[in-house]
Amino acid sequence: MNKKWKIILSTVAAVCFVFIVIAGLYINAIGWNNIKLMVELNKHPQAILAMETEGDYLAKTKHYRELLTERMKSEGWTFLQQEGSGYFFEKNGEQAIITARQVWSRHQVVLRVNNNVVDLSK
Repeated sequence: MNKKWKIILSTVAAVCFVFIVIAGLYINAIGWNNIKLMVELNKHPQAILAMETEGDYLAKTKHYRELLTERMKSEGWTFLQQEGSGYFFEKNGEQAIITARQVWSRHQVVLRVNNNVVDLSK
């Protein structure tokens, strides 16, 4: 009976250890600050949050296109066209190109503003 309990406890400990290692690798690959942004985004799904890298913003995949065009319109930009994952806007002869790419999971998208001409997180 004593040997059976040792096997059960060591198996549970091994499973816990593997889970902790996998969770640690996941957090390390994504970055702790990005994990915090993902949690914040789950609280406020209609938000676009600024990331650490200048010009990068995090948004929920669902409805990000409409949210992006709304934000740009409120800043005075006019939507020109979309080519693939690139969105083209214009304001006073200046052009802004915003590219979207899915990262980490299917629930988040990173929006990259070329030359950081507009702050999407306002």
